[in-house]
Amino acid sequence: MKALAIAVVVPLAACGSSKPPTGATGAPPSKMDQMMDEGMHESSDASSTFGPLEVGADWQTYTRVDDQPFPSPTHGGRMVEVWVNDVGVAAYESEDAEIPVGTIVVKTSHEKDGSMGPIFVMEKKAKGFDAEHDDWWYAIHWAEPSGAWTAKGGGPIYWRTPSHKVDYCWDCHESFDRELGGVPVERRAW
Repeated sequence: MKALAIAVVVPLAACGSSKPPTGATGAPPSKMDQMMDEGMHESSDASSTFGPLEVGADWQTYTRVDDQPFPSPTHGGRMVEVWVNDVGVAAYESEDAEIPVGTIVVKTSHEKDGSMGPIFVMEKKAKGFDAEHDDWWYAIHWAEPSGAWTAKGGGPIYWRTPSHKVDYCWDCHESFDRELGGVPVERRAW
């Protein structure tokens, strides 16, 4: 009987995991991944209903401002590429130019397995749009989340300002010059 109890307990113990959850790189989850995980379990609002990407949908026509994908610790450690529309590319590439209204910055990303990750979007809006956040609008769009993220969220996501689900975006970007973040010097295409 003792052998039977051990035979049943050992396989059951193996079903649990003492490993912490991991982020896109296999490391402990980043603040971005934690925020996304939390957002997937929060109630929906009008600005977190999935649909086609609206702002930045034409990102492939923008200027790519990096010379190759680079890891972005603030975007879950994912490999990213940065694209800026014609309205803002000159200001983006300048160290001190004011970012003009209508600038759209899109950061595409890939998961560790090479699958497409979320698309991160920022748009500079007219003065008064959201003075507390320097009039930036933010969005996270992920049409086909990878396996673990599909299981967590139940499907695609599209979170955008004013949804509280994008609070992490402005919270992080406020710590950067002109609230942009940017491209590492060694990866800049300009």
